Amino acid sequence: MPAEFCLETSTISLSLLQSLGEIYREQFYRRHSRFFGPFDRQRAFLKLGMRKALAAILALMCFAPQWAIAAENGAIRGKVVDSSGAAILGAVITIGDPDGNRRTTVTDEDGAFQISTLPIGNYNVKISASALSDWTASNVPASVNTQSSPLVAVLQVAPTSTTVTVGVSPQELATEQVNQQLKQRALGVLPNYYVTYEPNPAPLSPAQKTHLAWRTLVDPATFAAVGITAGIQQERNSYHQFGQGAEGYAKRFGADYATTANGIVITTVVADSLFHQDPRYFYSGQGTTRQRAWYAIKSAFRTKGDNGKWQPPYASVVGMVASAELSQAYLPGSRTQYTLLGRSLLFRFGGLMGLNLAEEFLLKKVTTNAPVQLAQGGPILREGTPVALIAVDGLSPAGASSGEKVRFVLAQDLSVDGKLLAKAGDVASGQVGQVTAGNTSNDIGSIALAQVKLQAGKLSVPLRSSQVRGAVSPMRYKQLPDGGKFEVTLFVAQTVQFADIP
Repeated sequence: MPAEFCLETSTISLSLLQSLGEIYREQFYRRHSRFFGPFDRQRAFLKLGMRKALAAILALMCFAPQWAIAAENGAIRGKVVDSSGAAILGAVITIGDPDGNRRTTVTDEDGAFQISTLPIGNYNVKISASALSDWTASNVPASVNTQSSPLVAVLQVAPTSTTVTVGVSPQELATEQVNQQLKQRALGVLPNYYVTYEPNPAPLSPAQKTHLAWRTLVDPATFAAVGITAGIQQERNSYHQFGQGAEGYAKRFGADYATTANGIVITTVVADSLFHQDPRYFYSGQGTTRQRAWYAIKSAFRTKGDNGKWQPPYASVVGMVASAELSQAYLPGSRTQYTLLGRSLLFRFGGLMGLNLAEEFLLKKVTTNAPVQLAQGGPILREGTPVALIAVDGLSPAGASSGEKVRFVLAQDLSVDGKLLAKAGDVASGQVGQVTAGNTSNDIGSIALAQVKLQAGKLSVPLRSSQVRGAVSPMRYKQLPDGGKFEVTLFVAQTVQFADIP
């Protein structure tokens, strides 16, 4: 019952009772004034006493139910730490009652949490965090005593996790991935370095691009390919100015190796570093045969930037033309600029389309040390599947700004056909777009997010704000009742297949 209503009712009721009481007191005092003393003094005294008594009774009627309700509510609070005693930010706390009702929140920077306004009773508590074992407790009472001892949950490293990696830089991750690529050989002989099978490869630094180029140039297979090319040219008497015999072969070999070195160094090292683009082919392996073929063809006319976005292939086109111009200095004969440019572009786009199709459909099957294919029949997380998340930091109507990093934790376990794909507490991250607060403090606002990905084991699952592909709709969010955190619902942006889970 609102206090304003009670005060208004009290005033009206008091006025009505006072009016009725005034009439009866007037008659009573006039009849018996000789027993009570002076009429005016007794009347004023009793009038004041009755007014105080009525006000107290009405106040008790209004506020007693509220005091009773408040006394029936309690809270569960605590702190979550790891085995070293360090506080865990973003651990997901789920509290459930015997009827199946649930309340969820996350820990703050100090690892603390509190869920209030719980009916008095016992609850089941589950605490989850990424790469750590779940912590559970049964029959935890909701206490009305704010001085009671809080829960202390110590989370251990999950048995399935051998290590917990903290703060690995993109450069360190790229180094590991490059080392893996340098082991890839088609048919066990031909270097297949410029393809990555990682679903989310880290960008390469200029030094790593140089390392890939150097290893390619000094690989025995490169020398063998150049030698075969020079032999074919000599047999056809190409570049007849070089002559025949050992001397002619040596000149052709030197010119061909110089052309190969120019193309690799100028394009994949210099130009790609200047334009911040990646020289590798990004293997897809997903979708129908037609979709994969179209992906391979499109990849000849675009490339990924170091920021992870698809871009026009500025670096490779500029590098190819510059390499062709440089070859004019040592190759005999004369060619017009139009012929030179046309041949460069023809080799660039035509050759890459063929190579990309081979990479997508053939070369992985015959490449040693390539990542193992996902097991057949593994669970599939379908596009459009809703994913409940809780924002840990970077998201608030007052402080969020475009481009700011935001981090989420999974609010509940994500399962398909009874198989756990991601556990509550697993981390998702992205960037904040435009933020719009609601009309009131309790209203739900909207926010635009970009590049949000959920890390589910070894796979990265892309998420979007709309359930339907291509629909433009800002993400909806609401504030949790405890802790001021925001709960959001995003949707899987691309169908992802997981390895078979027993």
